Amino acid sequence: MIEAHVVGELNRRLYEREWDDYLHVRHDIYVKEKRWRPESPDGREVDQFDTPDATYLLGIEDGEVVAGARLIPTDRPNLACDVFSCMCDVRGVPRHRNWADWTRTFVVPGKRSASRRGTLFQLFCASMEYCVGEGIEYAGGIQETYFLPLFCMMDWCVRPLGMPRVVAGEWSVVAYIRCDDAALAGVRRLLGSDCPLLVRRGEQKPFIPHAVAA
Repeated sequence: MIEAHVVGELNRRLYEREWDDYLHVRHDIYVKEKRWRPESPDGREVDQFDTPDATYLLGIEDGEVVAGARLIPTDRPNLACDVFSCMCDVRGVPRHRNWADWTRTFVVPGKRSASRRGTLFQLFCASMEYCVGEGIEYAGGIQETYFLPLFCMMDWCVRPLGMPRVVAGEWSVVAYIRCDDAALAGVRRLLGSDCPLLVRRGEQKPFIPHAVAA
């Protein structure tokens, strides 16, 4: 199983090597493999949404970054609302503090498999564990439609905001998943494990600021 380390603005200094590896893996996947973005001279993939508002899950196994995800409150600049708002043409653009734009979800090629207990579903589990723990109501955004049947396998409640369209050669849709105890139980049932996957080190700020007062 992976360990999904929660990394943000306040504790990133604890993950200097892992953070650098994470950005290099993103470059391998989103620049070299998917060709979504131009080549970066330093071999790291960073976009305009890598801001202090973002929280990252770094899936680490045997000391190596093998998976990752990024979550940003939808009331802050994010990919779905600020770049693909035209694909929210049925239910509108979500601008909610307790909704998360869930993007840059990846598994390195050597760890990809169709197994229901594989790295991808472990990352799904860690992401849902984080969302439920932080009080996030919905998480999602622009994503390839091939994820939708995987969400159904976990009995996740999926809410599309518009119709699918071809984006960068892939059928994609803006959709959000309900984050609650039932969703977490669904993915844990598929994995056959209820062991927590999140690792928290150092100081972290809550995803929803008012959670401090609560």
